[in-house]
Amino acid sequence: MTVDLSYLATAAKQWTEAAKQFSDVQKLYQERVKSVGTDGSWTGQANLVSQIGMDVTDEQFTAAQTEAKAMASILRDAHSQFVELRGKVKSAVADAVKAGMKVSDAGIASYDFSKLSEKEAFTMRHDPGLRTTEQSWTEYIAAAVKAVDDADQGVKLALKAAVRDPDPLDGAVNGFNDKAEGDIEKVEAKEAEDLATKLNSGDKLSGKEMAEFRRLFRDNEHDKAFSQTFLAGLGPKGVIQLNNKFHSLGKGDDKKDFTALQTGVATSIATATKSPSDPFYQKWREGLRKVGDENFGKKTNPLTGYQSFVDLMTHGKSYGKQFLTDVGDDIITLEKKDDFGTSRWTQWGAGHKDYRGDPLDTLLGIMGKQPDVATSYLDPGADGGNERLKYLLQDRDWPTWDTTAGGPVTVPGGNVFSMDDPLNRLGLGAALEAAATGSVPGTEHLLGGHTEAEARVMHDTITLLNKDWKGDEMPANLRSSLGHMLVDYTSDTHEILSRTNENYKVNADGSGVWNDDGTVRMAVSPEELSRIMRGVSEDPAAYAGMYDAERQYAAQTLAGTDFNHPNDRTAAINAASSTFGFYDGVSSDIAFDKRDKAVQWASDVRTAAFTVPAVAFNFVPSSPAAVPVLGNVVQSILYVGMYEWGKDQVAQAGQTAMLENMKTFDVGQRQVDALVVGWSKEHGEDADSGLTRTLVGSGQERHDSARREALQALGRPGF
Repeated sequence: MTVDLSYLATAAKQWTEAAKQFSDVQKLYQERVKSVGTDGSWTGQANLVSQIGMDVTDEQFTAAQTEAKAMASILRDAHSQFVELRGKVKSAVADAVKAGMKVSDAGIASYDFSKLSEKEAFTMRHDPGLRTTEQSWTEYIAAAVKAVDDADQGVKLALKAAVRDPDPLDGAVNGFNDKAEGDIEKVEAKEAEDLATKLNSGDKLSGKEMAEFRRLFRDNEHDKAFSQTFLAGLGPKGVIQLNNKFHSLGKGDDKKDFTALQTGVATSIATATKSPSDPFYQKWREGLRKVGDENFGKKTNPLTGYQSFVDLMTHGKSYGKQFLTDVGDDIITLEKKDDFGTSRWTQWGAGHKDYRGDPLDTLLGIMGKQPDVATSYLDPGADGGNERLKYLLQDRDWPTWDTTAGGPVTVPGGNVFSMDDPLNRLGLGAALEAAATGSVPGTEHLLGGHTEAEARVMHDTITLLNKDWKGDEMPANLRSSLGHMLVDYTSDTHEILSRTNENYKVNADGSGVWNDDGTVRMAVSPEELSRIMRGVSEDPAAYAGMYDAERQYAAQTLAGTDFNHPNDRTAAINAASSTFGFYDGVSSDIAFDKRDKAVQWASDVRTAAFTVPAVAFNFVPSSPAAVPVLGNVVQSILYVGMYEWGKDQVAQAGQTAMLENMKTFDVGQRQVDALVVGWSKEHGEDADSGLTRTLVGSGQERHDSARREALQALGRPGF
């Protein structure tokens, strides 16, 4: 922390000068000494012998220049790194002090009570979170210090490598290094490659070697030179073998260390493959293609290269868009290449613990964490030219999990029992959600405000899943993701199900996506949407999320409508009644199908509705000029009737096992009435005033017709 780092820069200049001086002396040697043995003036046996020694000496002058230049480069890099990293240590300390800490010479942070009054100090000393806060600042500073030490170890490694005699048998004892590397990161990459090769060969690494292996990745996690040098040295096959070693050795107490190495290698892959124009990129991709279908497991329990490689990728993040796209396309191309198709990903018997069987689905899960990549990959395009979404939702035969009769699998074939992989399509669901919403699944974000590409993904997901009117039969592992997507498109689904917006009716028959004065909108028919909602509703939590979002959006729509304008007031109530009529159609259909389990489903819906989400949804304004409605107004309207809705949902579910009762399922209309009462109260009307009583139930006809339309779309006779 106190050393004058400028000495490193000074030494680097001196090494550069040394290289120049070696060059000058070499020229003098060649002109005055070596030339004597080559100009013809000296002949005989002694001349022939002397030329061998003179060649070695001349080569040493060249090697000395290489070594001196490498030393200069290492020291310059060291100076730059140390200045930057020491600055980060100082900044970390300053941050801690600014937060009220004092920091010891050992880097231990503790609260500085001298800056507080006696009363404040007493309160702080009794704060149960004080020790945790102090520890977090100590760890923050320690991480900055560790980064300096990691860099220092890298410099040490590079300096030792630079002065190593590369060939003890070349005639020069302790000779100069003609292969000296001046790039610290490339030296570290070679060290990492050597350690990886040792692991791959079956040897174990000592504790010291394991610590160094982890340090190498920790110190160079985002360095392109290190990453590309390391990966090029091992090649795709070596990297896949290394990941398999990590899995086999990472057991018990060692698991944490090997998982850290997986993260390091995966981060190197992400760093090395950012630029498709790099020569490394194309060579790496071609190498991966060659080993992607190779079996690294047993004949009776295969483990392909792509399965292991994509598994390794799950430990990294922030991959380049083109790399994820290319790997995905290469896997699809392989699946379409021959009759093996996706059966090459089949898991046999117990499969491989800790590996996912389907590399494409795993890769899609990675894309789900990078929404821009997911959207780009799945967007059908304005011309419909991108068919990846169609392949994934309609054409692909998803891999299975197979076992054979009679005990352990011996050879694939015979009496094979197949079942869907319990985890299949989870990656696809995550990618769909990210692609359609523009947000990472599970993160808080404004609902709505989509791009045309995102809306195209949403639109085509609905239409593709509903092919042959089978949207209600969607794969189970897509229900939750589709539910989240529909929540994000509540502003569109509200308009679709209201059946009053002509723009939605017209565009549902066209492309389904259009730009409405700066706001992108998405439309499908109410019938298509009903079947998709029915499929999603098999998941009670997903249904509850959609319903709750619609309640809040309907309340927001009412709050934003001029209560004193009769026509606008009626239109808003009718739109809400129609929308909830469709929800009631879906609810009654699922309750009828489930019969004895209908009450349990409704109870699960009620439980989810009161727990997810814990806070109100935030919607993007319906147009650029719209003013967001104040949240407290919406919440005031929402408060009315929520508890009753939960009870009604359960009560009517128990009755709907009878077909006739489906015609009178009206939980949704009661919700509209409750919202209307809340709306009236916000405008000074009593719950039993003449106007409120007039408004309550005014949308019943729209509700009933919507419920009938939903049931007809779901194939119920007599509606």
